[in-house]
Amino acid sequence: MVVKPSSKCTWEECVREELTGIVSKNVISALVKAFVHCYSRFEECGGGKRVSYVTGFSREASVKLYEEFRCPKVKGLMDAAEHYLRSLANIMRDSFDAVFLIRATLQSRLTVSTRNPALPLEISISWDPVLNLPYIPSSSIKGLVRAYVETYGGAELDEALVREVFGSQGSSGLVVFTDAYPVECSGESLVEPDVLTPHYSEVRKAIDEASSSPTPLVFPTIARNVTLAMVVAFRCDRGSSSALDCAKVLKLSEKIRKALEQGIGARTSIGYGRASVSLENLSKLTEAQPRELGGRPRSDSATEGFTEPAG
Repeated sequence: MVVKPSSKCTWEECVREELTGIVSKNVISALVKAFVHCYSRFEECGGGKRVSYVTGFSREASVKLYEEFRCPKVKGLMDAAEHYLRSLANIMRDSFDAVFLIRATLQSRLTVSTRNPALPLEISISWDPVLNLPYIPSSSIKGLVRAYVETYGGAELDEALVREVFGSQGSSGLVVFTDAYPVECSGESLVEPDVLTPHYSEVRKAIDEASSSPTPLVFPTIARNVTLAMVVAFRCDRGSSSALDCAKVLKLSEKIRKALEQGIGARTSIGYGRASVSLENLSKLTEAQPRELGGRPRSDSATEGFTEPAG
């Protein structure tokens, strides 16, 4: 489609118009359509003299996502996501020995930087094309939990058991994580724009000080005060082996809570992805245990023998 010249040449307005009402559209398809449709306006306006098209489009798209994904507008999408997770949990209870529903309320913005070829953004974000919501891939969650347990698991969760639980090459492991989706939103918007400003460009694998040029890159993040939910399920044994008993499941569930509170997603070392985490026990384990773990002090021995990081 050819964009007709106008008296006021603004490719930014083209992007904003294309993305109006995006909350009721497929976000990935709408972004791609807008990116292609508005490029001719960008060329016509000579926008490339000031900023690259991808950089400019990312800025406009991030702001528009913030405006369109206001919390009241996305309640239906989040309710559908929670229903989906509850349905998964009910199915998993028939196949696994222990199932927990995890809820993580963000205390800071969360970013899951991905190189998604389907999203024309400078710094991308994981986006589910079916539920039409940002999400955290299960592989990322499992990876951060495994790294935490390997470091702070203690003597009882040794290297061999970690491999058995989380899997290795040729083995799927005894624990399964689902993707994490937003299910509650108590701030202004589900999505907030953030800014990263690189000062240098790499030239021939070296920093070129002479051509230093700070370039603000605006990208979408999941806002603080958003609650994400996911399901984790354990098999307490494999065949005739009893590698993972119910007591260890409780210890591992507490490790998962601690791991997620240390930070979820990317850039956690500078404060992104901090969360308050609770676990709802949906399973029928043989040992008596609290229905809600949620980080409250425990009177049993489920957390003995572990060394936690300070703070």
